[in-house]
Amino acid sequence: MAMVVDGHLHLFQSATPQYPRAVYETMAEADRAELVETLIAAMDTAGVDHAVVVPLSKQDRYLAEVLAAHPGRFAGIGIFDHDDPDDVMAVRDRVEQSGLQGLRFYGLGADASTTLETLACAPVLDYMADTGLVVWFYGEPVQLALLDQFMERRPDLVVVLNHCGFLPDLHAEMRIDEFRRPRFDVELPPSGLELVEDLAARHEQLNVHLSGYYAFSREGFPYRDLTEVVERLHRAFGADRMLMASDWPWIREEPGYAEVLSVFEYLLPGLSEDERAAIRGGTASRLLRFG
Repeated sequence: MAMVVDGHLHLFQSATPQYPRAVYETMAEADRAELVETLIAAMDTAGVDHAVVVPLSKQDRYLAEVLAAHPGRFAGIGIFDHDDPDDVMAVRDRVEQSGLQGLRFYGLGADASTTLETLACAPVLDYMADTGLVVWFYGEPVQLALLDQFMERRPDLVVVLNHCGFLPDLHAEMRIDEFRRPRFDVELPPSGLELVEDLAARHEQLNVHLSGYYAFSREGFPYRDLTEVVERLHRAFGADRMLMASDWPWIREEPGYAEVLSVFEYLLPGLSEDERAAIRGGTASRLLRFG
């Protein structure tokens, strides 16, 4: 039976000196905890074998505990913090200590004047390409354009675009909806989609996870106003470079865990069984190690 993988979700402890993390009012307050035991129960009910866990901020302690307590069930993607950036040695230490398989970048910490020669995180990206660590990327078009240049230089760098390839300015555009989830009011299809399609055609190591529908759609489940976006991603990437993902815990109450993992099948009803298997876990299991 084909492996089923949830390609992106979040777990975190309450924010304490023992478990420091970013705090987001209304969405991830200091006293909120989303623990692995609750997630595993939902995964077992939905028939999900593995998942990719991404913390809310740079601190890896709870993620490392989850990976150690459940060997083979999860893959861990840490956070690269541009306000407190790690150098190559620090990233290597985090990988060795916590078992990370990649880092999530909220952009590259660059602006329109940044070049590859002045890009502060370039040594870390080179190290990631050298060692097979995966870049999880979520940033605005200027940041993606610079990543494009870096991938031209390092075609061995593996990248996963987050949340259906949308490219929001998180600091300027994000708000919290009535379900305590991120929300962006953007045009559909998004203006950055052509850039994503162009990069997909030129970089074979670029992938995308299908997640975060609720944050961009103007409709409820199954978010049919995103059909054009997902169809175009499918044409650009192909199923073997696409991963389904839940974005747990934000979707636990609305629309529900199993429901959100099925969204891509509503938006891409003509998939072959091989394509469906790739999106449901084949791509994730090619990019990351489970077991």
